[in-house]
Amino acid sequence: MSRESKEQFVQQMRQDVERAAGVLFLDYTGLTVLQADVLRKKLRDAEVVYKVVKNTLMTRALEGTAFESAAKCLKGTPTGVVLGFEDPVSAAKLTFEYLKECEQLKVKGGVVDKKAISPKEAEALSKMPSKTEMQAMIVSQALSPGRNLAGQLKNPAGRIVGAVEALVKKLEA
Repeated sequence: MSRESKEQFVQQMRQDVERAAGVLFLDYTGLTVLQADVLRKKLRDAEVVYKVVKNTLMTRALEGTAFESAAKCLKGTPTGVVLGFEDPVSAAKLTFEYLKECEQLKVKGGVVDKKAISPKEAEALSKMPSKTEMQAMIVSQALSPGRNLAGQLKNPAGRIVGAVEALVKKLEA
């Protein structure tokens, strides 16, 4: 890789990390090509990006940013980067789901809201509801008072109709 392409890569990664809602750094030591392809496909289907990076170049990409402290995750083992641009939770959920299938893969840390997170914090993030799940919960909560009111209005009216029908049947008989 030439110096110019390395600088271009560092700039691109810096932009990607700054734009991403959530980033996870993975140790992919021992991962087979087939397993890496399966991971990439799962992540791509959810519009999450997975890239294998050189630790030194990724460290340079993080230098001078608000999340420079995340560079400590980039020591030693080879690193794969998971970039969730829409929702940090969905990227973490997909990654931790795949960790259950593939024991070689390990989370080294990450970045959420411009702050470095530990592997334990990344796991906790994966257990939170995603953006779409949260939106569904909010809509459900917003609609529940109207649903309750409709049920309360319908119930007495139903009893009145039932009483009138019973009275009509009694008079007809």
